[in-house]
Amino acid sequence: MTGSLDADVTVHVHRAEHTQIAFRARNGTPPLNMTLAQQGVLDEARRALDAGLLRLKDVLPALEVADRDIPEVFDALHRIGRRLAGLLFGLQADVIQGLQTFWNSALPYGRNPDLPPPLVECIGDKDTFLPLEVLPLYRMHPNVPGNREELITECRTLVGFSCMVKRTMMLPAPPSGLRLEVTPGGRLPLRFLQHEQLEGARKELGWFTSTAAHQVEVDGPYPYGDTAAATLVEQIFDPRRSLAGDLRNIPDQILHFACHCYASLNTPLDNEIELSGGGQELRVPLGAIMEDLLGLKSRPGQDTCEMPLVVMNACGSARMHATSALSFPYLFLMNGNRGFIGSEIEVPDSVAAEFSKALYEPLLLRRLPLGRSVFEARRSLLHTYGNPLGIAYAAYADPQLHVCLSRADGGCPCLSRMTSQSPPTSTPT
Repeated sequence: MTGSLDADVTVHVHRAEHTQIAFRARNGTPPLNMTLAQQGVLDEARRALDAGLLRLKDVLPALEVADRDIPEVFDALHRIGRRLAGLLFGLQADVIQGLQTFWNSALPYGRNPDLPPPLVECIGDKDTFLPLEVLPLYRMHPNVPGNREELITECRTLVGFSCMVKRTMMLPAPPSGLRLEVTPGGRLPLRFLQHEQLEGARKELGWFTSTAAHQVEVDGPYPYGDTAAATLVEQIFDPRRSLAGDLRNIPDQILHFACHCYASLNTPLDNEIELSGGGQELRVPLGAIMEDLLGLKSRPGQDTCEMPLVVMNACGSARMHATSALSFPYLFLMNGNRGFIGSEIEVPDSVAAEFSKALYEPLLLRRLPLGRSVFEARRSLLHTYGNPLGIAYAAYADPQLHVCLSRADGGCPCLSRMTSQSPPTSTPT
């Protein structure tokens, strides 16, 4: 197991002559092995995911979904999972029912909202991730909801609304370190990179500097018009160096992007991050970031430190393709960053801002671990607005990554507080 916390289910995808998928359960459910005979089916599945999420966005009338729109929204959501399942696993009844049987046996309490969500870990290389979050593995035949309460219940048939999902890339040196450190004053160093024309980015910055001001020490926003400030690559390379040029004892713990992203279907290294602020406009390809990082790291005598968690909130009018969005976490995880949270496609500005707030509120204010915070953010959008688009966010990070309390608060929380699993106390639902 690659994580610090044993997963309830692991899904290992291995691509050889044919793609092999191995499902393993911690509770002793017999393992399930599947072979995808069709070549290129994973690539086709990611194209279908991209198209499906775009359709879901199109049928969402606003951030908040009215009861009259719930059947159409849920149908668009559930059809994504059914199409992907059909592409990946075929249409043989015994295969489909066998997969459902395995999932319900492996996670019999997974849909019970009164219990902690189970942990599912998907392991593969950059090109072999299953979009587990949107798959309705508990039940592939939907009951169409007619109101918010029924929508919440039916969404728990999808993996992403019933489980914490950790994506683990097979990299030479996976990031380590589960503690996000705070300053002596108890504030978490966070670097904020922006596209200032996005209303959602302004809301995110406003939340960090108001509601969370006592918990977060913001460096930024960047850019802000000072051309003498460190470049984007220099900031990614050395999280200890502030925008003012100071060398800090506690480096950035989170690198937060509220920006545009552009992802090409066929040329991942040409994918771009676009920032703006103070009259500056920056549009930087991932390939250029990789080249410049390599140059900086090749210099002798470079000290190393634990690299920050990256949260990339791509919103507004940018175009992110699910087929090539994997290039963003791949770059940062190869850089040694301790994790990456980001969406498969660009999301509406209002949704991005609400997801950010819903993610950081449990992580920073309630000091829950990251895996639970991502799960709570998805659930918050669904419960508060009837909006299921939080399913588009994926987590490539250890679920136990957490903010370490200051010494005045009694030190770091014990691991027992952060463990997702606990003995069942009620019957499954």
